[in-house]
Amino acid sequence: MRIAVIGGGINGAGITWELARKGYAVTLFEKGVCGAQTSSATTKMIHGGVRYLEGLHFGLVHEALHDRAWLLRHLPQLVHPIEIVLPVYSDSPRSRIEIRIGLALYDLLAGRQNIARHRKLSREEVLARAPLAAHGLRGGFSYWDAQVDDAALVQTVAGSAARDGATIRERTAVLGLRREDGGWTVRTANEELHFDLVINAAGPWMNQLLEQNGIRSRYRLSLVRGSHLILKQRVSDYGLLLQSVTDRRVFFVLPWKETTLVGTTEVVHEEPPDGVHASEEEVEYLLARYNRYFREKLSRDDIASTFAGVRPLVGRAENPSAIGREYRVIRHGNLINVFGGKMTTFMSLAKRVSMRVDNYFGHVRKAREPVFAIEAAGG
Repeated sequence: MRIAVIGGGINGAGITWELARKGYAVTLFEKGVCGAQTSSATTKMIHGGVRYLEGLHFGLVHEALHDRAWLLRHLPQLVHPIEIVLPVYSDSPRSRIEIRIGLALYDLLAGRQNIARHRKLSREEVLARAPLAAHGLRGGFSYWDAQVDDAALVQTVAGSAARDGATIRERTAVLGLRREDGGWTVRTANEELHFDLVINAAGPWMNQLLEQNGIRSRYRLSLVRGSHLILKQRVSDYGLLLQSVTDRRVFFVLPWKETTLVGTTEVVHEEPPDGVHASEEEVEYLLARYNRYFREKLSRDDIASTFAGVRPLVGRAENPSAIGREYRVIRHGNLINVFGGKMTTFMSLAKRVSMRVDNYFGHVRKAREPVFAIEAAGG
């Protein structure tokens, strides 16, 4: 029972690890380095996504919060709690009552595994935590989520899969898929290999891979670009979740190593997903919204670097923020396509995919306990 997994982002790596712990002979193909594309261009958060509650995505948030708790317990070397401050101004698009209800629901969905309950902050308590503008500030709230080194997480998961028996083929692009002899022939630049089942976890390259190989699917991914700024200085030891007055979008200002991360944007990405970068408009958007809230204003000279990634989202909408973050796992015989998926929920997604694999082969296998190979992340 030979299985090929295409795509070495967090979902492909997680699926490979889950299947390896079930004893399947699994090979992961990644055209570059595992985690070097979309999975290393995130907002560095392991979170339920408090803003998804506005869209009534309760199932997604509940699953993500429980996966968050699991990662905090099992991988404290890379995943750690972070307190986030949510200030409320006189012109904030969401009232204090709305925010308090949302945060109370967030705590409820986390259940007994919650990091800590949210709490109300006075105006003075908010200002003591971050150098925010005081004019119009009414107070705020604080709640807890978790932060992660995203690229190191993917490398750790891929390293754990390799330790547990998987074959990891980095810098090996899949150039073609062909049904043959009841299975699939996977073509790379140097060889053709036969597999009994293929799992397509190519992320933003999903549409392209399906089209090039004539594979039909009822789902199609929307590509949404998220861009971030890395500032030269550290602004605060607390994370901040801020509201854009003009479009109601929220964005983070987070401590990141010795610097500050500002993001993210959400822009429909029409170009190929290779070589993604922050546009001038996105940089200006983030600068303007940051400067709306902080006493010391930023200029371009205060930006150390920028980065951007493309999120593969299931569905279409005129407003990218309105597209849900739920994933879909679709099996057609011995081909499984994985659409969407958040970094936080990679373990839940991997378990769901492995159930589809078990169903295809007609036997439920029990996975060995997941133990991270920490050395894969450099300690």
